[in-house]
Amino acid sequence: MGKIAMVLILQNLALIFIGLTMVACSSTDMTGSWTNSDFKGPIKKVYVVGISKSEMNRRIFEDAFSNQFFSKGVPSEASYRDITFSKEVNNEVLAEKMAERGCDSVVLTRLIGQRKETVTTAAYSSLYSPGPYYGGYGRYNRPGHYGSWGNYYGHPHAFSYMPTTTTERVILTVESVMYDLKTEQLIWSAQFETAVEGSIDEMIEKYVQEVAKDLKGKKII
Repeated sequence: MGKIAMVLILQNLALIFIGLTMVACSSTDMTGSWTNSDFKGPIKKVYVVGISKSEMNRRIFEDAFSNQFFSKGVPSEASYRDITFSKEVNNEVLAEKMAERGCDSVVLTRLIGQRKETVTTAAYSSLYSPGPYYGGYGRYNRPGHYGSWGNYYGHPHAFSYMPTTTTERVILTVESVMYDLKTEQLIWSAQFETAVEGSIDEMIEKYVQEVAKDLKGKKII
């Protein structure tokens, strides 16, 4: 295979890789965080509540949260093992379950907003090596690789082009809050924006990682 063909293949593979990375990655950014300065942590055991209309998504979310807390050395309990939100659940029933599980805190998460965002990827082109210079009165100057067809074929400089693309994605605003069950005071709250990209499992995993990171940094867990 000639050098110029190899260069074109490598350039196109690089562009394909960049495109796949942009599609596969899920991004989550914290837009705000608050901590109660009166709280003297850390918590000992947390009850995890995901507020969702989808029972399946709720279970995936609560399990991901529980696993993340476990990795930080904090025991936790997922609420779906005790209650189903398809049925009406009052605060008293929920409080009884938390007490039975021996939890001293509860973290609740819910979707509070969403919007659409347009993403434009600029056109891409490689560096083009100048060809012969055609001057006036028959003058003709040329770089060395124009000396023979073999040199021209094997020269590594080539031009490739990828057009501008525009895609639309959904951005979710999700809020998590944590309460001290003994005092019922708000310990911590934060809002995050997360892009709906890839699988729901990947999106949730990225979200709970960011939550745990902030809680760990605030010495709550």
